[in-house]
Amino acid sequence: MKKVSKSLIPFAGIVLTLLLIYILQKVPKTYGSDENLNVYQKYQDGQPIDYLIIGDSIGRGSGAENPSQTWFKQLENKMSKHHSVPFKGDYVVQSGSTAFEGLYKLSQKKRMGHKDLIFIVFGENDRKYMNVDDFKMTYEALIRKAKHLYPHAELFTITESCLENEEFANAIGLLSDYYGATNIDMRPVFNSSGFTDKELTKDLIHPNGLGYQLYANTIYQKFIENAQKEKPVASLPPKFHQGSEINLRDNDNYDSMVGFRPRGGYYTSDDTGSYIEYRFEGNILGVKLLRSPDGGEVDVFIDGKLNTSLHTWWPFARERYLFIANGLSPGPHTVRFVVSGRETSKDLPTTHVRLSSIITNDSNH
Repeated sequence: MKKVSKSLIPFAGIVLTLLLIYILQKVPKTYGSDENLNVYQKYQDGQPIDYLIIGDSIGRGSGAENPSQTWFKQLENKMSKHHSVPFKGDYVVQSGSTAFEGLYKLSQKKRMGHKDLIFIVFGENDRKYMNVDDFKMTYEALIRKAKHLYPHAELFTITESCLENEEFANAIGLLSDYYGATNIDMRPVFNSSGFTDKELTKDLIHPNGLGYQLYANTIYQKFIENAQKEKPVASLPPKFHQGSEINLRDNDNYDSMVGFRPRGGYYTSDDTGSYIEYRFEGNILGVKLLRSPDGGEVDVFIDGKLNTSLHTWWPFARERYLFIANGLSPGPHTVRFVVSGRETSKDLPTTHVRLSSIITNDSNH
């Protein structure tokens, strides 16, 4: 048997080392054990980032000319193009929704795996349904619910470009600072862009592709800045507002009913004066109902006093979860929904009201 030349042994070792390096470079990374890294550490390490959007029509990118022009798809493209970092999203979004609806929908969903980054996009619709104190408590409850579900996630709160109510904008900024979230205020960005609102939006409310490009650029720049500064992710300190509850639940056990009838999964009536009443405890109240092209208006009485009126018209049928009140005194309470007979669409003069259940928080919180 021929002996191997000693001079070939070092050469063989070099070849083997180079081969191993090549193989290791070709083996795809697995990141399942890296959940303890925060989003900025993952970015620095080139690892995939999972995000979640909780929001309204702007949260879902309504107004963009095509799906690739939504703000989050443009952000995904920037992270992939400039840093080879994959961004993958999940969405809890609904056109016309408020922070209350986002809170309820998030409460009903199972935990969607691991999330590194959460975007919260509300404000413009909220100002139509609640006062600023109700908004503060509901928005904070949403922040807290998100952090309970995804404790390692960073939070980006977005102040929408169309939000003119300064009190609501200030509330978002205040809570963002308190929880260590990153607030992206798009109003000054739009104002200083050199473009008009008509050029940046589809309807003076919802951004178009160019408007969403400003959203994506601003979020991207702030994200990179945070990463360079090694910013800690948002925290979960004690409640800022004691009324900020997070444990929402359905109550479909009505106490009394006149004129409403079970139909298609809802209690339905179009007769003026018909009512359905519930008893509940807790300090927050909402309702699950169907908004539809033939929807009418319903008056809401809490403990015998008129609290608000809800419009149930919508251009297409969609189940919604509408805010009614927050900061109520400790229960018990009653809420009565009364068909008002007022029409909410001139084109379709109907007064149909379809209710499923009320939404409230646990009475021991």
